[in-house]
Amino acid sequence: MFRAYFEEYADAPPDIAWFERLWLATLVLSVFITIMMFDWSVSRFGRYIAALLTSVRFGGTFLLMLFCTRRKSNFLRWVIAIPFSLIIVAYDGIRYPQMVERDPVLLLVEVRLVLMFAAIYMLFTPRSRAWFASRPVPEG
Repeated sequence: MFRAYFEEYADAPPDIAWFERLWLATLVLSVFITIMMFDWSVSRFGRYIAALLTSVRFGGTFLLMLFCTRRKSNFLRWVIAIPFSLIIVAYDGIRYPQMVERDPVLLLVEVRLVLMFAAIYMLFTPRSRAWFASRPVPEG
């Protein structure tokens, strides 16, 4: 049933696998950041809305990765690169004063941003660009 869904992914360059690994690492770090900053979200939105927004954010981020790589979506590659990364940076900017008070959170956010931009870079390597354009992937 799902075989056709993954056959196209079989010819993906290693850069795409690296993108997924780095993206999942950012999600893991985001879980820890969210746990440490959840009281801030609750104070802004209330317990239930904060939990709902957090669930939607994590689910959307995971689906964005899957639709980009598994469906070979060039459009979603650009969505991840520009609007999504700007939203994450702006969201971290809003919470910056609270993060400064919590030293480990600030360090985790910085590491997450580095991993996120490294993952996005993997979407724009020459092999990845060729793969998204359905051209032959250059070797090496």
